[in-house]
Amino acid sequence: MGEDAVGRDGPQILLSAGCLFHLPLKLVARIGREAGFAGMELIMNSPKLDPQAGLAAINDILPIRSLHAPFRDWSAWGGHLNSWRATTALANSLPEADHIVMHPPGSRLANMIQNRWFEKAVDLPLLLDAKGRIRFSLENMPWAEGSPFGRDPLDKLMAQCRDKNVGLTFDVCHMGVSGRNVLEAIDKVPPELLCNVHFSDALGYTEHLAPGKGALPLDDFLERLGKRGYAGYITLELEPGAFPDDVDGTVELLTRLRGDMEARLTTGRSE
Repeated sequence: MGEDAVGRDGPQILLSAGCLFHLPLKLVARIGREAGFAGMELIMNSPKLDPQAGLAAINDILPIRSLHAPFRDWSAWGGHLNSWRATTALANSLPEADHIVMHPPGSRLANMIQNRWFEKAVDLPLLLDAKGRIRFSLENMPWAEGSPFGRDPLDKLMAQCRDKNVGLTFDVCHMGVSGRNVLEAIDKVPPELLCNVHFSDALGYTEHLAPGKGALPLDDFLERLGKRGYAGYITLELEPGAFPDDVDGTVELLTRLRGDMEARLTTGRSE
């Protein structure tokens, strides 16, 4: 991270490869390194991603510390379970990778039938043949307002994480577009369960905006993370439209965003 980086016992700020998915992955890595990020969260968008595809060289530029399992087109991998196994095998082969984030299988009937294995699984790391260093997490998705008499979706997700022996990735903008107070929501997540934060702004139903371009209290959110001593990953996850067309401008914007994030985390830790 940069000279003003949060200390080694603090969180590490990663750049999601999805921010700049329209660019070659090696260029994304170079941009992330120049902007001072601690590493990359690699999006698994093709079964062709493997160490022989040049990932070792990319890892040398910017360490691939986290992988995002596929969230669409699972048939390309031979099904949802196989896509997670492929992601795990890739993480096992990357020396700096120690985390995989996954979207919980959908609740539609067709998904439930296809993914009955997920409902029965009680130890996902064991099921997916993960090396001991790899930690998994389930990400909160946008939720519609449920019945006032039903169980809160965040409570249900956290219970599911415990049941599957995984952690939680807290997506701030997903929580925001669900109409939830992101500060109250993060306070509900126990420290031992939280291992990754997907960080971006939101306005109405528009997600993955650059911090400050939406309506979420992101400064307060980061200060709260710093105050509670959070030491996991914070992954900047923006839409490509948030960036200028030129590389220099992109590096400049990312450097400023990363520096602002670190400053807020440090403010929280000093309180």
